[in-house]
Order: sequence, then C-alpha cells, then structure tokens
Amino acid sequence: MRSIATILAPAIVLATLAATAAAEPVAPPPVKIAVFPFELEDFSAGAAYVPPDDIDREQLRLSTEEVRRLIAASGRYQLVDLSAVNEQAAKAGKLRECEGCEARIAAGVDADQSMIGIVTRITRTEYTVTYKLRDARSGTIVAVDQTDLRMGANVAWSRGARWLIENRLLAQAQGKPLVFAVAEIEYIDTSGEVIDQSADHLRRRRTFEASLRNDLAASGKVRSADLDCPQNACSVGDLTTGQLLDKAQAAGADLLLIGSVQKMSTLVQWAKFDIIDVKARKVVFERLVSFRGDNDEAWRRAELFIAGQIRDREAELMRLATTASPRSP
Repeated sequence: MRSIATILAPAIVLATLAATAAAEPVAPPPVKIAVFPFELEDFSAGAAYVPPDDIDREQLRLSTEEVRRLIAASGRYQLVDLSAVNEQAAKAGKLRECEGCEARIAAGVDADQSMIGIVTRITRTEYTVTYKLRDARSGTIVAVDQTDLRMGANVAWSRGARWLIENRLLAQAQGKPLVFAVAEIEYIDTSGEVIDQSADHLRRRRTFEASLRNDLAASGKVRSADLDCPQNACSVGDLTTGQLLDKAQAAGADLLLIGSVQKMSTLVQWAKFDIIDVKARKVVFERLVSFRGDNDEAWRRAELFIAGQIRDREAELMRLATTASPRSP
C-alpha cells in the first residue's frame, strides 16, 4: 500500500504550480488601435501655389507604414484592419478637421483607440509630426504629442514619425504627471512702427500661451495648471516673479514658465523664457531666442521651437521638480 505522502505528493506539486502561476502578473491584453493614414498640413509659403504631389503622398504612406510597424512590434497594441472604412473624411485625408470623427470610425471597426498622424510642413525644408490618440468609445483624447521643429524635406517625414513614436508614445512613463503653469507673456514693442498692432499682438500672445500649454500636456507626462489672475494681467510686466510663484504654488504647480517678447524692428523679435522650480524658487531652464516675422506663422514657429526645447528637457525637469527642496526662508 502506498503511503499517504506518496498519494498526496502530485496534488501538492500541482497546488504549488497553481499558486506560483497565480502570483505571476498577467500582462494586459494589447490595445486594439486604428492607425489612420498620415495627413499633410501645409503652412509653407508656397502652399497656395504648389499642391501636394505624388512624392508627398508617397512619403505620407511610408510614414504611416513605419508608425504601424513600430506600434505592432511593441506588443502593446493590435492593429485593426481599416480596409472597410468608407468615410469621406478618411478618404479625403481630412480627419484632422472632423472634430474627432476618427474615434467613431474606429469604434465601428471594433477598435479601442484611434490614431491620426499629421505632418505639418512649416517650410519646404522644415516640418513637425503630430499624433493624436482618442478613446474610440467616448472620443476623449488619450494622448497628443508632437516633435520639435525638424529639418528635412518630405523624404525625412518617416524618420520624424519614427522618432516621435519611439521617444514619446512607446517611451511614456507611467508616473505622476508634472504640473506646469504658464504665465501670460509680456510684450514690449520698440520697433517704432507707425501701425498700431496691439490687438494682433495680444491675440498672438494668448494663442501662443494656449498652444504651449497644449503642446506641453500632449505627452501625458505634464499637466497644465491655471494661475488665479485677472485676464491680461498675469505676466512679469504685471506682477513680480515672487507673486507669480505664489500663484503657481497655490495652483499646485511644480514649474512656472514666464516669458517676455520684445519687437526690435519690423522683422526681428527677441524672446526670453525662463522655467522656475516653484518649490526651490530657482530657474532651471532659460532660453533667449530670436525669430523673424510678426505674423501668425512666425509666432507659431516660435512656439513650436520653445515647446520642443522644453520637451527635450522633460525628464530632467521632472527629476528636478521631484527632488527640489524648499527655498530657505
């Protein structure tokens, strides 16, 4: 007759294996994602005269294929077949203008998320790449991110798209987001121009600030905080740096961005931007840049450059903000 221990041994082994398997973390299933073809947004000076050509379309196709390849290879996503999609906005390459309709289309093919990609041509040799992820059921934006201003004609677009996916979407940390407050920009016009452009300058500054907040928050690593100030009275020209820091601290911000732009002549403007660690009350980032032109495109290019410069230092800024000690009284 076999002993009790001999009879129970297999059961004990099976129970042990089951317990071990239960203790191991189960990887979440891949997110089903609909990655729509990349689209071109042309802000270059010749856009009205030189329409997109076959080379542009081919480079958009290659950018889309590269992004789909990287996303599928990550194991975090499962690509959804879009061959049955027959929506006019998708066929016309206008999903970026349909106010989130790509999420509804993605839900129709049983995707969890939708992604649209946009190549923005600033000049014939300068561009940015943007992706926008939405939850397919609710249409809520899950993530938005953008490269800095990059050099290269259309043959470089896929390289920019690859960099964006590898360094933003697939490298996102899951930690607590950095809280950023952006003060209004001070504007000083010493150009001596006769034409009064104060209304345009005010509009461009507010657009610059809003775009900067959105671009910094796009990665999901940064969250924007609003300063409790009267409208058009929240710049370093209206309040002291100490007062702005107090407001940033009250808003729960880790970092405060302050800026000042001076128009030197009809075509030349200088801009100074500082990021201040709110807890330590010390400058951790500063940039003095010049940009040519005084129109919407020139201001947008300047904003894209500054946002890119900040994002390139994002990891370092997060480390500084989480390790900073309060300033001594």
